[in-house]
Amino acid sequence: MKNIILILLSLSIFIVSEAQEVVVVAGQEAQIAYNEGLQAFNNKDYKTALSKLSEAIQIEPKFDKAYFNRAGVKLEMKDYSGAIEDYTKVLELNASNEKALFSRGYAYLNFGKNEEAILDFNSAIQLGYKEANVYYYKGVAFFNLKRYDEAEVSFSEAINKDNAYVYALNDRGSTRRMLKKYKEAEQDYTTAISLDKFQNAFIFNNRGTLRRDFLNNIDGAIEDYTNAIKIDTNYTIAYNNRGWAKYLKNDFNAAVEDYQKALNINANYAFAWNNLGIAYFKLAQYSKAIEAYNEAIKIDPKYGNAYLNRGSAKELMKDFKGACADWTKAKELGIEEAKDFLKDCK
Repeated sequence: MKNIILILLSLSIFIVSEAQEVVVVAGQEAQIAYNEGLQAFNNKDYKTALSKLSEAIQIEPKFDKAYFNRAGVKLEMKDYSGAIEDYTKVLELNASNEKALFSRGYAYLNFGKNEEAILDFNSAIQLGYKEANVYYYKGVAFFNLKRYDEAEVSFSEAINKDNAYVYALNDRGSTRRMLKKYKEAEQDYTTAISLDKFQNAFIFNNRGTLRRDFLNNIDGAIEDYTNAIKIDTNYTIAYNNRGWAKYLKNDFNAAVEDYQKALNINANYAFAWNNLGIAYFKLAQYSKAIEAYNEAIKIDPKYGNAYLNRGSAKELMKDFKGACADWTKAKELGIEEAKDFLKDCK
C-alpha cells in the first residue's frame, strides 16, 4: 500500500551573506515539510515521515495530499484506526477521491471491519477505480464474512482484470473449496502455482490439504507439502500437514518424524503435539502419547480433543480414573464424542 507520490517543488532560495542562509518563500513551509515527509517514507523512516506530514497539516489544515500520504504511513505502521481517520479527512475535503475510498476500504479490511470495507470498495468502483486489487480485497472481505458466493464473484472479477493475479487465484481456490467445488479449486491452485514467480509455499500447502481431505489424493498431497517445505524449510504447518497425510497412509513412524520436525521449529505448536500423540498411540507407545498430549494441553488448557485422546491412552495404561477425568474434561470443553467414552465411567 505504498500510494505515496513524491511531488517535487521548485523552491526559490536567496543567498544572504557569506553563510548562504536559505530563505523560504512565504507559503512554501507546508510543502517543504510534505516533501521531507515523503522522502522519509521512501527511506522507511516512518516516524520522521509521520512527524513531517503532521507538520505540513498543522501549517495547512486543508492539505489533502498530506492527509492521504500520512494515512499511507500509518498503514505501514499498522495504525489502521489512524489511517481510517486520515482517509476520512481526505474524503471530507474531496468526496470524489476514489483512491482514498479504496485505501480506506483496505484500512477497514485490516481493522476487521469487513462490511465497511465492502462499502468503500463499491464506492471506489462507482467513482471509476476499477483496478484488479479493489475486486480482490472485496473478495477477501466477503470471504471473511463467509459470504463465499460473493467472494467467488469478486475474485473472478479480479482475475478477469489480471489473469496472472496469483493471490486472487489462490483465494478463489480456497473459496471454491468452501463451496465444495473441489476440482475447480484444485485448478485454481494449480494455475496459481504455475504463475507464481515468487514461489509462495502456502499455495502448495493449500492444494495439498485440498487433495488430502477432499480429493482422496494422499500421494499428491504429500508431494505438495514436500514442495512447500522445499521453498520454506521452517514451514511448520506443512510439516504437520504432511505428517497427517503420512498417518492416513498408516506410515506412523514417518508421521512421527514430521511432527517432530514441526516441533523442533516451533515447540509451542499444540496441534503438532496432539498429532504426535495420535501417531504414538497407533504405534502402541502409550507413555509417549501421554507425554505429547500433556504438552498440547500445557500450551492450550482448553484443547478438548487432546484431553479426549489422552484419556484413551490412559485407559490402555490401566489408568481408568485418569481416563475418566480426561473424558469428563473433554465433555466440559464441548467434545460431544466424549459422552460415549464416559458411558463406562462410574
